Amino acid sequence: MDKFQIGKFDVDVKRCRISSADHVAVVEPKVMEVLQYLYRNAGEVVSHEQLFNAVWPGSIFNTSSVQRCIALLRKALNEDSRNAAIVVTHPKRGYSLELPQQLPKKRRNYHYAYSLAFIGLLALGVGLWLAIAPAQVKMDYARLLPLSSSGASESFHALSPDGQFLAFVREGEVERKNETQGNIWLKELNTGKEQKLTNYDSHYSSLGWKPDGSALAFMEKTGGLSTMSYFAFDTSTHKVISKNEIVSFPLFYVSSDKLEWHSENRIYFVEMDKRNNDTWLSYIDVSSENKQQLLKATGQDWLKTLALSPDEQSILLGYEMGQNRYRIDVLDTEKLQADVLIKIEDSLYGLSWHPSGKSALISNRTKLQIVDMEGELSEVAFNNYKFIQNAQFDPTGQEIVMELRNVDVDILRKTKLAPDTFETLVDTSSLDFLPVFSPDDSRFVFESHRAGLKQLFVYEQGMQRVIFSNPDNEELFGVVWTPDGERVVAASSEKLFYVDVATGNYTEIAHGHAPFGLREHFKYENAVLVTYRADDGITFYVAKLDLDSLKLTTYETEGERLVCYSAALGPQDQVYFANNKQVFRISPQGQTESVWTAIERTISGIHIVNNALSMKLDSEDGFILSSVDMNSGAREIIHQGVETGDMLINTSNDEQQFLYLSKPVRTSELVKLQ
Repeated sequence: MDKFQIGKFDVDVKRCRISSADHVAVVEPKVMEVLQYLYRNAGEVVSHEQLFNAVWPGSIFNTSSVQRCIALLRKALNEDSRNAAIVVTHPKRGYSLELPQQLPKKRRNYHYAYSLAFIGLLALGVGLWLAIAPAQVKMDYARLLPLSSSGASESFHALSPDGQFLAFVREGEVERKNETQGNIWLKELNTGKEQKLTNYDSHYSSLGWKPDGSALAFMEKTGGLSTMSYFAFDTSTHKVISKNEIVSFPLFYVSSDKLEWHSENRIYFVEMDKRNNDTWLSYIDVSSENKQQLLKATGQDWLKTLALSPDEQSILLGYEMGQNRYRIDVLDTEKLQADVLIKIEDSLYGLSWHPSGKSALISNRTKLQIVDMEGELSEVAFNNYKFIQNAQFDPTGQEIVMELRNVDVDILRKTKLAPDTFETLVDTSSLDFLPVFSPDDSRFVFESHRAGLKQLFVYEQGMQRVIFSNPDNEELFGVVWTPDGERVVAASSEKLFYVDVATGNYTEIAHGHAPFGLREHFKYENAVLVTYRADDGITFYVAKLDLDSLKLTTYETEGERLVCYSAALGPQDQVYFANNKQVFRISPQGQTESVWTAIERTISGIHIVNNALSMKLDSEDGFILSSVDMNSGAREIIHQGVETGDMLINTSNDEQQFLYLSKPVRTSELVKLQ
């Protein structure tokens, strides 16, 4: 079945084209496969699992792949999730393809009295529908207006319950231990009048209003100790009456971007255990100052953010699942039972309920998405390339307040001949990172996010040029050179890209696996060494991806998958991997051999040059790059540095050049969309 018709749309399968008299769309092959499967089962409800197994056979189930294809298919058919008539969502069950019926050319003449009766019933039905229909969520915004009134960065904003005041943290000029200090400010939005609430610079974060607007809770970190406090206000003047400390956190720190204050005087938040990085949903009873841990993230999940519903019956919980995958759950606050709402990609920087309680706003990297309680996504269209932080509705649902953040990271170089001198190689006002030297060390490839576009560049002879434009702006999970130095291979969550460095021409192919990170290209096989997130959510499994068959083979010993923090290939393609204290090698017989053990420092990266093992060994005050001859055991320190915020990221194969990422420079402004 190479061609078929859906209403006014003609579908050409071989050309991946969907067209009508006034519209032509070319879709990805996987999107066309989804459409074909739905067409073969037209009128029937097809589950996410059925679609995934049909289009991605043999792969690990990933519902976001299905959701993405459905969204692209609807776009090609000129419809969206809110008024879908062709690709219809069936909540909690799946999707169906409804074939439009052709209207008859002539209509029958109905009896006049019957027509009047029908019109009367129709009017009654419309009236009832208007009476019970939920408030529509605003999707069209015309203006983006600044709320910041100074040149300093402003963040951790919290809109008062009545929408009249905005609390936020404004950075100062003092920097301590690589952290910029600041103060908490309060702005009256109607007049622009501001007042500083704190009396001294400190590291403030995570604000949250009491539901009646009479108090503002916040976090302060001093000397490694986090403390939750609140300001009590005179509600007539909004002047601070008192500052009250609630509780300190010696072993935990609050990691959520905001605090959610319940009307029963409980403050909900996300906290992380400093000892093992476990994340919890917890609350503080403000009256008794007792803390209660409610829910622990398990497996690969890290709990990142939360949002308390307007009726206080539910909490949205945002999780990072690893490899650019995120999940939003809805938690019943009484039963403490959670249901999955949706899975997304490309970061999760905040959640906010719509005042109706029927949908929520997602800060999704550079996009704003609205999800209803059936898990259907709609994008709020506005031109933006900065990171969106903690976007939130105002009390009317007609405006959105958010932080727009720019992150500037440059690529620097030190050499063995000049180990203390930085040379700036790539300097833009955006994120430039992931540099990887070519096999002959004459150039390096890197990723750059200029104007919000995730592209690959090559740096050679002091110049940089684009080699991969990444037309779908997909998140990339590593890049490796082929042994001949003529091509690079990059990976997204679903695809592999083979890029010719000289011409910029590329081919892409769906790899059919859960997301993984590229580590190194094998020298004697057309394969790449990859890692993917382990069950503990912290370490990684080591695997080989055959680039011809696309078969993924995870390395095992005695039936157990090998876990690591870093991995590399030896000169004969032997696999080396390391945890934080030991380096291992897989023997030709498939056995694990111990190669090196660190005593005082931790191992954060490994690299094999000829028969020498190079390791980056970290301590609190800095690092050393140590090379160990695996024949003689001779050891040499080839490079070292102190902790200043700049990060060693890649070393040339001859170990004469050392590439760094500069300390991130973050600038933030507060804006509103109306």
